[in-house]
Amino acid sequence: MKIKLLKNKHRLLVFIKQIKDYIFPIYCLDCNKEGDWLCEDCYKKLDLSGRFFCPVCHSPTEYGECCANCLEQSFLDKEIAILKYSEQEIIGKIIYNLKYNYAEDLEDLIKKIIIEFCQKNSSLFTEATEIVLVPLHKKRYAERGFNQAEIIAESLAEILSLPINKNLKRIRYTKQQAKLNKKERAENINEAFALLGKNISSTIILVDDVFTTGSTMQACAKVLKEKGVKKVIGFTLARG
Repeated sequence: MKIKLLKNKHRLLVFIKQIKDYIFPIYCLDCNKEGDWLCEDCYKKLDLSGRFFCPVCHSPTEYGECCANCLEQSFLDKEIAILKYSEQEIIGKIIYNLKYNYAEDLEDLIKKIIIEFCQKNSSLFTEATEIVLVPLHKKRYAERGFNQAEIIAESLAEILSLPINKNLKRIRYTKQQAKLNKKERAENINEAFALLGKNISSTIILVDDVFTTGSTMQACAKVLKEKGVKKVIGFTLARG
């Protein structure tokens, strides 16, 4: 009976998707071809080799680890990103539509990107035992209806078979970071996070959508380190 219900649910979801695609057709974000958010030809243009730079000074490092000169300035031990961020490029359009056009069905494309990257770089995450996502304030979550970092975290968790710890909370409403300069970002995000609950792994992957100045992830990593986390590995879909 349970199997039959699951099959019926799957058929219903497929039917709903077909109706949705008919009423609201999807066009490739790059070439505008109808059918998918990113057609196969445009997907092949993506450079999924990874972005590995120091989280502080942004100098190239082998695995995104913090360089020797910046160790004392960083709460992030390393930062791993898949793609180079640009608003005008494919990844910029993906993230924009996910965050501001509420296109949650981009999840399959994001998962595909993460899977391919992890297959090529499986050794990068072997020491991690838990995933933590950069949280939205409850007010912004209500405005948007979802957290884009959570979508990325869920895909990564499924691929790596790791649990997600959602005890990191944003306790203060802040301005949007994208509209601020580096100094303003650091001030805006200061003391905006808190870790609720006692259970936390010693090595975690901290997930967000884009890494630019690193202010948000550093603020989150600071809270995690103060609560006993030994190592924080930042992971983002893209890096500016």
